[in-house]
Amino acid sequence: MLLTKKAMFTLSVFTLFGFSGIAYLILAFSDEVQYFEMFNYNNLLLSIPLGLGFGAVAAFIGVLLLKLPPLKETNTFYANLFKSLDLHWPDILFYSFCAGVGEEILFRGALQPLLGLWFAAILFVILHGYISTKDWKKSIYGIFLIFISAGFGYLVLYFDIYAAMAAHFIFDVIMFVKLKRDSKAIASESSELD
Repeated sequence: MLLTKKAMFTLSVFTLFGFSGIAYLILAFSDEVQYFEMFNYNNLLLSIPLGLGFGAVAAFIGVLLLKLPPLKETNTFYANLFKSLDLHWPDILFYSFCAGVGEEILFRGALQPLLGLWFAAILFVILHGYISTKDWKKSIYGIFLIFISAGFGYLVLYFDIYAAMAAHFIFDVIMFVKLKRDSKAIASESSELD
């Protein structure tokens, strides 16, 4: 299955606005948590740089993990998903922004207070398809992502949702750049074999 830019754009817009709307609906039935309370902040000059730092370190660990020989297949699988997109910087920034904001509003802003930090982190990774009963190598990467997702949750607990949004955004930017580079390498390898 190959993704198209139109499909990625549609998914990104839905993630930004649809997930925010779903979070609003979930919290409309909650007496414990109010939707707009998640947007409170104390010090954005601290939380955003900390989030960016956490996300960058997490992404670099993820990149190193995907270079391990047992995860080469997993890396190739994800690179192949994106090889038809021909990603450019505006695409990467847009997709990463939509995911960083929309997914954090839903998973950390709405679901985490109701379900708990770790359950929200596990649910996040399962819904992204990173845990597989048929592919233990993919699941190794998924377990790593559960800890990263939980890290986003702790950023919300100790700082604010903006720290988690920043972490998620930069994590995705770095991983998209890696996927772009890897998909080009796979394409050039396959053209050399032809």
